Order: sequence, then structure tokens, then C-alpha cells
Amino acid sequence: MNKGYVLTSLVGNNNDLFPDIIKLYIPKDSKVLDMTWGNGVFWKNVPDHDFILYKNDIDQSRGEYHYDFRHLPECWSGFFDAVILDPPYLYVGGVKTLKDSIYKGYKNRERSNSGVYGVNAVDKFYYDGMVEAKRVLVKNGILIIKCQDQVMSKQVWGHITYINYADNLGFRSEDLFVLVQKNLPTMRHKPEQQKHARKNHSYFLVFKKL
Repeated sequence: MNKGYVLTSLVGNNNDLFPDIIKLYIPKDSKVLDMTWGNGVFWKNVPDHDFILYKNDIDQSRGEYHYDFRHLPECWSGFFDAVILDPPYLYVGGVKTLKDSIYKGYKNRERSNSGVYGVNAVDKFYYDGMVEAKRVLVKNGILIIKCQDQVMSKQVWGHITYINYADNLGFRSEDLFVLVQKNLPTMRHKPEQQKHARKNHSYFLVFKKL
């Protein structure tokens, strides 16, 4: 038992760890923008009345607002105390291998067919989202991003890339949380063919706008 302490890592799901991050970094009654709401999984164990929550997703069937997270309303400049960013990603072109849930956000099928996928495209999603998050945050506002490293014939250290982005944009790194999967991830190769450790963890990174 951790006796109520918040630890840097946890075995579980997004909605298991996210309340701990909120507990440390977002005071109650804060104005919070979830830029990429999706199905609202992060918030399933967070009481709705604790925050003034703006649920944004470009998919008209999700959330309450439907802006592209890279182009939010001008009137939101300097408005939010905290922003959550978890952009959709498509590292490979073979969308047939992906779950249907990955298709829905940001036209992943169309992006794949037109060649918009891969490390550079994913990194640009994060960078553009972080730029827009900085614009809509108040001074000392909190940005929380979800990301995961990848193996694309070589190691792709996404969390390091996004920490560097944050530093260049004038954010200060506040914390890093590691979420370990409950179940064994899908294995693409036989054990004797494996060249790198299979990723079974992801990150929540916490930054402060200076």
C-alpha cells in the first residue's frame, strides 16, 4: 500500500493513473481543456463537478466542442488553467492492422492513404498541439501530454523529443509518470526474432507554462 502517496509509476489503465496526476497538478474548480477528448477515458475516475471541463474532439460524435486541436478559437487565448493533449498517432501506413478506434480521429485512414504517417508526422502533431496549448494556457498553467515510445526498426524516444519541444517552447518540465500495461502487449515476432524490448509502458508528461 502507498498510504495515499502518488508514485511515479503504476500498473493499470489511463483512468487509474490520471486521477493521481490531477491530484498533484490541477486544483479543483480549474478551467481545463482536454484538446483531444476521444472517449474521455482519462476522466472516468474523476468527478465531473471538480473542474470546469471543456471536452474538445474533432469527431462530431465525441466531446462538446469540435475544433481541430491545432487551431482553437482565438477567444480561448490565455483562458485555461490546464490543458490535456493526447493526439491520435499513426506510425505505420498499414491501417488494416489497426483497431477501428484508431480510424475515427483525424482521418487516419485518409492520412495513411495520402502518405501522412510516420515519426515526423506524429511528432508534428505533438509539436503543433503544444504550441496551441501554450497559447490558450494562463501563465503558470499546466500542460499534461500522453505519449509512448516506439520501435521503428530503431528506437524512437518520443518522450525525450516532447520534453525537448516543451523546453524550446518555454515550458518547464514538472513531472513524468510511467503507466505499465496490465496485459502482455501484442508481440509481432517470435522470441528468437526479437531485436528490441517490446514496449509495455507509456508516459504522462507534465509541464508548466512560464
